[in-house]
Amino acid sequence: MARVVLAVRVMPQDSEVDLEALSSELEGRLPQDFKILSISREAVAFGLESLLVWFSVPEQEGVTEALENYLSSIDGIGEFSVEAMSRTSG
Repeated sequence: MARVVLAVRVMPQDSEVDLEALSSELEGRLPQDFKILSISREAVAFGLESLLVWFSVPEQEGVTEALENYLSSIDGIGEFSVEAMSRTSG
């Protein structure tokens, strides 16, 4: 089955959010068949950092909504946006 790789920018609710703890929370609550390929921290402005999370998800109907629901359910995430998307085989 083909998979989709997504780069998602995750912004914390505020500068007090512990990004290490947020990364652990993301990895610990993954929906079935979702994989995190990498997580990196990137400076935004004025000391604020975001996470760039690369996900691999199955190519199937409803997976985007499942990703949105998953990210929305995690405390500490202020907003998120898909930065890149690519289809892969296997």
